[in-house]
Amino acid sequence: MLISPPMCARRTLCLASTALHAAIAAFAALILLAMRAYPGGTAWDPTTRGNDFWLNYLCDLARGVALDGEANPVGSALARAAMIILALGFAPLFLSLPSLFPARARLGVAIRVLGCAGALGAVAVGLLPNDRFGDVHLCVILSSGVPCLAASALAVFGLARGGPSLRAAAVGGGAMLAVSAIDLGIYLAQQSAAGPAPIALPVLERCATILVLAWMYLVARAASDGAIAPRLHCATGAVHVP
Repeated sequence: MLISPPMCARRTLCLASTALHAAIAAFAALILLAMRAYPGGTAWDPTTRGNDFWLNYLCDLARGVALDGEANPVGSALARAAMIILALGFAPLFLSLPSLFPARARLGVAIRVLGCAGALGAVAVGLLPNDRFGDVHLCVILSSGVPCLAASALAVFGLARGGPSLRAAAVGGGAMLAVSAIDLGIYLAQQSAAGPAPIALPVLERCATILVLAWMYLVARAASDGAIAPRLHCATGAVHVP
């Protein structure tokens, strides 16, 4: 028999989908405005004008004083707001993911616990910019990045075994996980290295950010599909439930 899941589960998926779409749109709008407001300068060349899409870190945009020495009050506020909104979006992401593969209850608990811990850390990243908090900023990046990557890895595992309807979310999550893990690994290795960071680091960060947004969208779409037309298979036959 094909049956509908409980109404509360359908409502949760619908709310999660809406929250994810809102977080994606708000982050994209605010970060683009922050890029436009950024005066200039990169870690390799403080004389550049404006934002360099590939060579400026997101944390550069959150600096109260840009790397070229000019004040950046509006852009930094916009960037921090964008980062906090994206971090808050991780909560509905990781809370809703287990609902897409409900048979794996223990996996779902681990995803929710790790994901919410990572979301809290990501909020702290936005609240504690690098130019003002230095080493603390590094600590909160770790407190966010490690649990978020662990939760994402478990989620990709669950999605990959959730059937064809979740394949796009599984593939998108796997790509995001691979790029983000490489980016975090290079970032951590650079903390103990002498000399400037490799240019690949901000490029990977930008790619990872784009892939995170894409994965959030794919999960939101899967959650929306699950809320609108849920189907659970039972062994005794089939009954259509609209």
